[in-house]
Amino acid sequence: MKKIFFLAALAFAGMMQAKTVTLDVNAPLNPETITYDESGVWKETYNEDDYATIDYQSMSFSHAAWTDWNFWYGFTIAKCQDTTYSDMADQFHCVAGGGLAGKGTPYLLAYAAEGMSEEPPCEVFFDAAYTPQEVSLCIGSWALHNVTIGGAGHTFAAGDSLVIEIEGLDENYEVIEGKKVTFFLADYRSANESDWKLNQGWEACDLTALGEVYGLAFTMKTSDVGGYGSNTALYFALDGLKIANKVADFEDIEIPATESVLHLTQTGDIQSGSFHFTQEVADYGDWGIYYFGNLPSNKSDNIYESNLDAEKSVSGGAYEGNNFMVWTSSYAGQDGIALNQADVVPGFMLNNTAYAVSSMCNGDSFAKKFGADDWFKLTITGSLNGVDVNTQVIVDLAAAGEYINQWTYVDLSTLGEVDAIRFALTSSDTGASGMNTPAYFCMDNFGAEKPAGYVEPERAKFGDTEAVENVETGVKAFKVLRNGQLVIVRGESEFTVTGQSIKE
Repeated sequence: MKKIFFLAALAFAGMMQAKTVTLDVNAPLNPETITYDESGVWKETYNEDDYATIDYQSMSFSHAAWTDWNFWYGFTIAKCQDTTYSDMADQFHCVAGGGLAGKGTPYLLAYAAEGMSEEPPCEVFFDAAYTPQEVSLCIGSWALHNVTIGGAGHTFAAGDSLVIEIEGLDENYEVIEGKKVTFFLADYRSANESDWKLNQGWEACDLTALGEVYGLAFTMKTSDVGGYGSNTALYFALDGLKIANKVADFEDIEIPATESVLHLTQTGDIQSGSFHFTQEVADYGDWGIYYFGNLPSNKSDNIYESNLDAEKSVSGGAYEGNNFMVWTSSYAGQDGIALNQADVVPGFMLNNTAYAVSSMCNGDSFAKKFGADDWFKLTITGSLNGVDVNTQVIVDLAAAGEYINQWTYVDLSTLGEVDAIRFALTSSDTGASGMNTPAYFCMDNFGAEKPAGYVEPERAKFGDTEAVENVETGVKAFKVLRNGQLVIVRGESEFTVTGQSIKE
């Protein structure tokens, strides 16, 4: 059964259109349309052949049935307005009489049957890693009937409880030990009756404590247990599940020391949030080891004195927290970002580096001091399945006598759905051998939506002040990209790097 769920969950991968996804019970992907019987129950509830899952955008709900036995468990869809229970025909009722949208609107009804499988009875599978935000829950009418009137067991009294345990699933859709949230539908554990709780409609349950997971497992537990298991009917309703694709804020990257940069020992990926950032490592023997692509940094000042200060933002530090990412062009030109899953990426926060701004404001041994007509540009290209999408995002890091000197939001949604992103830097300061301006920029909160109340900051003007100090002491070697070739300069000598060799 788990393999069926797994394949069904992947069948709709890539449908995610935003960082945050909220369940819309009325808009499933599978089935494409919902048909209800006269009482408001999905007609395919007992279909054992076609629906191993009920699929929505980015999430898939487990469903199991035996047609001949008229039996089901997991999740189904209903929009019953009746809130009462008198017999089995009323098992699909919930005490809210409809979903979050109101009376008679659709909701997911769960039957957390015991002993039907080694897996939890009710599961939700995500198409990628997400951080669940919240879900709205309410008690099934049959379960409420058992709590308040009895039935197979006793009417609830002091010490009794009915709970939903919600656990996180890993990438193999297995329960993660210790990732659990408990929600009480009935809580009579207190000796003080005035403290007792009984659910009477939709209540929001905070799921953020689960962190990043690939799905959820729902299990119901009751204190009213007999020789054949639970006496309480294990039914609840679900709506409004909200999940967030985790932003790369880089705080989950361990940088070995303060005021430093993370350098890998060999070319590889650095993961933050739901994204993979490539760092290229090249060993040039006596010339040292050079690092290109994505360089995690926690450097907090903006003083540029030498190329050892290349991984600093011009405003000093990250947009939020301690860590940010510095991107620098490599001669291979392939150090970009890969996504866990094809997605529409909302955007990210961008800044210039102190190194690039120092060069543009003051000039250096490679680059000229920028004038009113000079420009420095970032071009962002997305691809899907190895094919470039039709649009690009272009950011003027410096233009018309101004430059970015504060964290600025960049909207990437116009790229559409992508599974990889790459960067290219160009400049008006380009000679016969290529661009002279240092090929660096900073980013933070990659994959984030535009912050609430965001106002784009004003840009600094060249000539007003020298934004960062430019003291070229202690410089042993510089690197610059010229016509796609990495050139390393020491003193009066220049060396062009081809592959892993150095030519003078």
